[in-house]
Amino acid sequence: MSVLKELKSVDLASYTIISTAIAVLFSIIFSIVIVIAIGVSSPQAMGGVIFIIPTIIVGALMYTIYNAFCQGYLYNLLTQKLNSIKIAFKDDKEIIKVSTVETAIVISMIITIQVILVYLVSVFLFPLLLNSLIQTLMYSGQQLMAYSVYQFMMLLSQPFTIAMIIFGTFIISFVFVLLGCYIYNILASSGRGAIVNLSNEDGMTAIDSIDVLKLAIVFAVVGGVLNLILALITLVSGGNIMTLVINVIVGFVGAFVNGALMAIFYNFLAPKLGKLKLELIDQ
Repeated sequence: MSVLKELKSVDLASYTIISTAIAVLFSIIFSIVIVIAIGVSSPQAMGGVIFIIPTIIVGALMYTIYNAFCQGYLYNLLTQKLNSIKIAFKDDKEIIKVSTVETAIVISMIITIQVILVYLVSVFLFPLLLNSLIQTLMYSGQQLMAYSVYQFMMLLSQPFTIAMIIFGTFIISFVFVLLGCYIYNILASSGRGAIVNLSNEDGMTAIDSIDVLKLAIVFAVVGGVLNLILALITLVSGGNIMTLVINVIVGFVGAFVNGALMAIFYNFLAPKLGKLKLELIDQ
C-alpha cells in the first residue's frame, strides 16, 4: 500500500545536529586518508601534515553547522510560499517516488539563496582579502601575478558576472536535481528505492534507521548516471573516451561508498544524538 506524504517542514535542531555529526565523521576519514597519502608520497612531511587533521575537522564542524541550519531554515521558509516536496511511501518504509519539479525548484532556490548570501558577505570581506593578497604579491616581486589577480577579481565583481553566476547556479542546480529525481523514481519503480524505518516522536515523523545497502545502491545509480552525463558533455567538448570511463567508474564507486557510509553513520549516531524529525503530512 502506498501513501503520499508532503514534507511540510524540517526540525532545525535535529537536522543540524545529525548533519554536523555525520560531516565530522566524514571529515575524520577524509583527513586521515589525506595524511596517509601525503605521508606515503613524502614521509619527511608527516610532522607538519598531522596538523591538517584538526583543521579539516573543525572546518567541517563550523561549515556544516551553518550550512545545515541555513538549509533547514530556508526550506521551512520557502515551503510557506512554494509547493513543498512530496514523497510516496510503500508500507511506510520504502520511498517509491519523489516529486520532481517541486523538489528541483525548492533545492535550487535554497542553493541559489546560499550563493547570494555568500556574495553579500564577500562584499565586506573580499576587498580586505584582495588588498592583502595583491600587496603580498607586489612585495614579493610578482607584479604580473598581482595584476592578473586584480583583473580576474574585478571581472568577478561585475554586476553582469554576478547575475550570470546566480542565474547559472539556479539553472544548473534545477536541471541536475530534476534529473536525479527522475533517475531515482525510475530506480524505485523497480523495487530498489531507499528504505527507512519511521516512527512518531513529539508529533513529528522521526527516521529511526536507514537501510545501508539500499541507500548505497540509490547513491551509486544516481551518481553514476549523472557522472555519465557530465562525462558525455566533456567528451563532446573535446575530452577522450578513457576520461569518460574513469569518471563514470569513480562516480559510481564513490557514490556507493558515500551512500553506505552516510547510512552507517546515521544509524550509529541517531540513537545517541537524536533522530532526524520531519513534518510529514498525508495527502
